[in-house]
Amino acid sequence: MRENAETLFVASEDMATALNLLESIEIEVGFDSDDPESIEQAILAVEEAIDTRLKGYRGDARVESAILRVKFDFRCAILDQASSDEADDEAISSVHTLH
Repeated sequence: MRENAETLFVASEDMATALNLLESIEIEVGFDSDDPESIEQAILAVEEAIDTRLKGYRGDARVESAILRVKFDFRCAILDQASSDEADDEAISSVHTLH
């Protein structure tokens, strides 16, 4: 039983580390709000940065769920910025905090 408890503790520690990395992620991207390809490239760049930062912690369903949520939030922020009147060559910078 001791091995299982140690394994659970390590998995729990890894998950906490992954969630802390995700909470502290800061990504800045620039895009042309009039160019759908530029917008999509910005979204893909954010997703790649998140994947790269968390690649050592993938596999746990809770971590995967958190990653998907952060990616979705960044996607929405980029699309909102692209559709707003204030999107004149501004970069999006976002600090995402998990709740």
